[in-house]
Amino acid sequence: MLYEFLKDKMLQHPDQVISNDSDSITYSELLEYAETFGKTLTKEKYGLLFDSDLDTAKALLACLYANKTAVLLSKRYGEAHIQRIIDTVKLSYLITEEGVNKISDEQDECEDLSDVALIMCTSGTTGKPKGAMITHSNLITNITDISKYFGINDTDHILIARPLYHCAVLTGEFLISLFKGLSISFMTEGFVPAKILKKAKEAKATVLCGTPTLLYHLSGMNLKSREPLVLKSIAVSGECMTETVAKVMRNAFPKTDIYNVYGLTEASPRVSYLPPDEFDNKPTSVGIPLSSLKARVIDDELLITGNSIMKGYYNNREATTRAKQDGWLCTGDVAELDEQGYIYIKCRKDNMIIRAGMNIYPQEIENALKENENISDVLAYGVKNDTVSEKIHIKVVSSLSKAKIFNICKQKLLSYELPDVIEIVDEIPKNASGKVIRSVEGS
Repeated sequence: MLYEFLKDKMLQHPDQVISNDSDSITYSELLEYAETFGKTLTKEKYGLLFDSDLDTAKALLACLYANKTAVLLSKRYGEAHIQRIIDTVKLSYLITEEGVNKISDEQDECEDLSDVALIMCTSGTTGKPKGAMITHSNLITNITDISKYFGINDTDHILIARPLYHCAVLTGEFLISLFKGLSISFMTEGFVPAKILKKAKEAKATVLCGTPTLLYHLSGMNLKSREPLVLKSIAVSGECMTETVAKVMRNAFPKTDIYNVYGLTEASPRVSYLPPDEFDNKPTSVGIPLSSLKARVIDDELLITGNSIMKGYYNNREATTRAKQDGWLCTGDVAELDEQGYIYIKCRKDNMIIRAGMNIYPQEIENALKENENISDVLAYGVKNDTVSEKIHIKVVSSLSKAKIFNICKQKLLSYELPDVIEIVDEIPKNASGKVIRSVEGS
C-alpha cells in the first residue's frame, strides 16, 4: 500500500516540517494524525474539500492509511465544478475543516475501489469531468520512477504554489517530496508570480515547480531583483515549452537544474522528463519516457504503456475503452519522436487546427508570436465554419495595433498559419495553476 511505502521513508526524517502561512506539522506528527483520524474513516470513498492544501494533505494521508479512496476537490474551481465532480464519482461524504460530512444518501458502489488510492478528475472547467481511478500501485510506480531522475533530497525545501487537486502537483511535488524527505511549504495565493517569488525567498526554497507561463513571469522578475532567488531545481510542466521561455529561465537561473517534464492525470501523472543537461540543447522536448514506461507515436498521437497507467475512468466504461487500447493509453496529444527517442509534444489532438488539409498546431503559432518583445501572451485556436477548413483566431495581449500584429504574423508564420481574426485582450484566461484554459476559445 502507498501509505506504508511513504511511511517507511518519512520515518527517516521525522522532524522535517510541512507548513503554510498559518500552520505547520512535522512528518512524525502527520503520520500520527493520519493514523488516528484514519481509524475513524469507515466509508469506501471521501471527497476532500479544504481551503488549505496542508489540511488536504493531512486528510489524504488519513485516507491512504485507512485504504479509502480519496477524491481531491478545490474551491478555486467554483461550486459548479465541484458539484459536477461530486455527481460524476457519486460522492456521499466530504471531509472538510468541520470533519466528515454526509452530503447525500449513499449509493451502491459501481466500481471495485479496493486498490484505488485516488479518483483524480480531469481539470476541464466545462462539460462533464472524467474521474481517473489511480491505484496504489500506479502511484508507487510513478513516485519510484520520478525519484530515479529528480535530484532532490532532505536538504531541499520545496515551495508548492499550485493546488494538490492537480495530479502533477500531488505526485510530482508533494508525494515525491515526502518520499525524498524534503521540507515543504504550501502557498494558496494562486497565479500571482510576484507573491510566489516573494514567498520562495522568504521560505529559502531550493525547489520550485510550475508552468512555463508562471516561470517565464517569475524569471523576468528574478532577473530584475536586487537579491535574486537561487534555486537548485525547477520542474516545468503543464504547457509546451518555448525556446524564448527557456532562454529567459536560463538567464534568471543560470546554475539551476531545469527539468522539462510531461504527464497526464491518466498516467499518475508523470510520463517523461528532459534531463537537465539537455535543457539548453533540446528545450522544447519533454525528454524520454520514465524507466517503467514505453512510448510510441501512431497516427501522430502519443501512446504510452506501463504500470502507472490508470485503472480506468470511474463509471465510464466507454471512455475507458477509448483511452486504453490493447494495453496502451491514448494520450490525446499530438507528438513526435526524434532519432534519439526524445518526445516533442505539438498540441492536444482536439486543439489541432485543420486548414486546407494542413495540420496546424496552435502552440507553434503562439510560440512564434511570443518571440516578439511587444507581445506578452497569445492564444490561437480554430473556429469551424460551413466549409471543410477552419478559421484561425488569435487573442493577443499587446499594446500594438491589429495591423502591426498582423505584420508580425506575416514575418513569423507560414502563409497557411496566418490568422483570420485578431482580437486584442487584456489577458489570456488561465486556471488556478496558471495553465491556459483552452476549453473556452472559439465557443
